[in-house]
Amino acid sequence: MNNNEFPFTDAPNTACFTCRHILEENKPILYVSHDEDGFWQFLCGESHTEEDARIVSLASILSIDETMSDLADLKYGEYAEAESAASDWIVRHKDK
Repeated sequence: MNNNEFPFTDAPNTACFTCRHILEENKPILYVSHDEDGFWQFLCGESHTEEDARIVSLASILSIDETMSDLADLKYGEYAEAESAASDWIVRHKDK
């Protein structure tokens, strides 16, 4: 994948938050947030402790789940949730 094909406006090496459940237990990504400060979070939807946090690149997230490109246009302050990997995403703004 070259930068011309990369779906996010952020660079492929942009750091983002994920959890050990996704990286180590292969759980699906069910919560995606593009925070007001510009950070991305790709989480499994479970409860987390600080020890569960991991930092990876956006490119790594796409290698885990290429369908995350569907959410590349989330605006600052928006998040998307899905009930399961097969469910549709529901996009909301954090203030609403």
